[in-house]
Amino acid sequence: MIENENTAIVRRWFEELWNQRRLETIDELLAPDVVSYDLAGPGATIYGREAFRAAAQTLLAAFGETHFTVDDIFGVEDQVAVRLSLRLKHTGPLGGLPPTGKVVTVPVMCMIQVRNGKIMSGWNNWDVATALRAANAPPEQTTIL
Repeated sequence: MIENENTAIVRRWFEELWNQRRLETIDELLAPDVVSYDLAGPGATIYGREAFRAAAQTLLAAFGETHFTVDDIFGVEDQVAVRLSLRLKHTGPLGGLPPTGKVVTVPVMCMIQVRNGKIMSGWNNWDVATALRAANAPPEQTTIL
């Protein structure tokens, strides 16, 4: 597979932020006014770098073992499409839900816009319901945050 600058940025994003838990990657790779659509589930859109940081901290605290595997990635102009497998272990509280220790693997698909080396926006589609079931969330809960 031929890697271009934007696909390399997106690959680095998942590896450093989510797998290595390096929160400083947020400042390095996200535009200040980034928009992350449906990050925590349908309709749960995050606006801005600082709101994203708070969401990432919450997710990483609740799912202490988080690992993304890039299954497919390609980029055209400023758009990058990526298909991933996400392994989560619920090790910390999620809202009022105590840790369960349950492990799940869910599919993830993202369309990410990258300009001038910064992630401008991302459209996220992933199996949030399975992650919520791992946390013993009530059936009416549809978002992580």
